[in-house]
Amino acid sequence: MRRKVADKSTAGKSGICHQQEITRKDAGMFEDAGRKLSGMVKIPTVSGKGHKEEYHIEAYRKFLKKEFAEIFAVAEEIPVGEARLLRLPGNGSKGGKPVLFTGHMDVVPAVDGKAWKYPPFSGEIAEERVWGRGAQDMKGPQCALLMALDGLLKEGWRPKREVWLYLSCDEETGGETTGTAASLLRRKGISFAVVFDEGGTICENFMGLVEGKAAVMAVGEKGSLEYRFTALAQGGHSAAPPKHSAIVRLGALMCEIEGTDIFRRNLSAGGRAMLRAAAECLPAEDERRKDLLTASMEEGDYPVLHKICSQAESLLGSTIAFTMIEGGTAFNVMPRKAVLTANVRVSALETKEEVTERLTAVAKKHDLLCEFVGGKDVVRESDTRQPGYQMMKACVNQVYPGLPVIPFVLGGGTDSRHFQELTEEIVRFSPMYAEPWQGRGVHGDNEAANIEAVQDAARCYRALLLEL
Repeated sequence: MRRKVADKSTAGKSGICHQQEITRKDAGMFEDAGRKLSGMVKIPTVSGKGHKEEYHIEAYRKFLKKEFAEIFAVAEEIPVGEARLLRLPGNGSKGGKPVLFTGHMDVVPAVDGKAWKYPPFSGEIAEERVWGRGAQDMKGPQCALLMALDGLLKEGWRPKREVWLYLSCDEETGGETTGTAASLLRRKGISFAVVFDEGGTICENFMGLVEGKAAVMAVGEKGSLEYRFTALAQGGHSAAPPKHSAIVRLGALMCEIEGTDIFRRNLSAGGRAMLRAAAECLPAEDERRKDLLTASMEEGDYPVLHKICSQAESLLGSTIAFTMIEGGTAFNVMPRKAVLTANVRVSALETKEEVTERLTAVAKKHDLLCEFVGGKDVVRESDTRQPGYQMMKACVNQVYPGLPVIPFVLGGGTDSRHFQELTEEIVRFSPMYAEPWQGRGVHGDNEAANIEAVQDAARCYRALLLEL
C-alpha cells in the first residue's frame, strides 16, 4: 500500500487529495541537469513554415551527442529525415518485444519575446529554474530521460531487452516525419511491448478532482478532425435581404449542433478509470468519494459528473468547436458564399466515419455542403492493468512516495499515435512536476522548468529503465 503524506499547508482543508511530500535520494546524481537543459533550450528548434532561421535542429542533435555521448556510442543511429531512431541492444536476460521511448526535439514559436521575464531562447538559469521555450515541452523531460539512460550506460548497465529511442523533429507541426519512422519500423517487422511518450505530467488540482499534486498518465488521446461547411446563395443587395441567406444557414447549423447531442455522450473506459482512481484518494466515508464512484458508473445525463467536474462535457465523448468563419465582400452586399470551419475532438466512443456521417446529415438539413478537410483520427485507449502503465506507476511511487497516480484521456495529440499499429500499449506521461503557472507557459509566455523537477524526473526514468 502506498504511503500518503499530508502537506501541512493543505492538511485539514477540503479536497480530494492532500499535497504530497517528495522523498529525494541520490541528490548529486543529476546535479548537472540545469546546465544541460539550459544548453538544450539555448538552441532554437522552432518547426513549421516561416521559421527556418529558428530551426537549428542539426545543432541541437550535435549538442545531444556531446552531452549524452555514451548513448550515441552504444546505440545504432538511424536517420529519418531530421529525426533520429536509436536502437540499444538488450543483454538477452529478458525476452519479449522491445520498448520505445519517443519525444520531440522541436518547439513552438515564442511569439512575443518582450512578454518574457527572460529571453525565450536564453536558457537562463535563475530562481532555481531553467527559463525558455521548450523547458517544459519537451526538452526538460527529454533531458531527464537522456541523463538517466546515459548515466546507466556509463556504469556499464545494459538493458535486459532491446530499447529504442525516437527523437522527433516536427511533432509541433503534425509529426509527418514520425509517420515515416513508423512505416520504416513496420517494414522491418519491428513492434513494441509498450511505447512511452509525453502527455500527462505531475500537476496540481487536476480537473478540480484531485487537490494537491498528482501524476496524471494519459492512456488515450482524442483525435482532432477539421471540417468545412459551405453555404452557397444568389447574393444581392442588403436592402432586400432574402430569407435563409448563406450566413443565416450557417448560424442555424451552429445553433442546432450546440443545442443537441450530435455525438455519443458517454464516458470511455479511460474516463471511468480516472474517476475511480481519484476516488481512491479519499477515505471510504467521504461523500466526495461516493460521488466519484457514482459518476464512474453513471449513464444517461450524468448529473453527478456534472456536479463534481467543470470539464464534464469534454469527458463525455467528442466535442466540436467552431473556430473560423468567412464570407461577404461589403457591409451592404449579401454574400454568394460563406464558409465555416470546425474542429472536432473525436473520442474513442466513435470513429471519424461516424462523425462525418452525422455532420453531413445536419449540414444537408440546412442546405450546406460538409467537407472533411483532414486531421488525426482517435487513438484507442490502453488499459491501466497493462504492464507499461503498472511499471511507470511503480516507479512514480518509488521516487514520489504517496503521490496519487491518475489515468486520463488526453485532449490533444502526440507523436505516439503514429506507433499505435506497432504496439498494444501507449503510456503518455512525463514524470516531471510543473507548477500551475508553468503549465500555462507551455505554448505561452515564460516557459520554465524547476531544476529539481528535472532531476526527480531523471530518477524516475532511471528506475523505469532498470525495470524494463
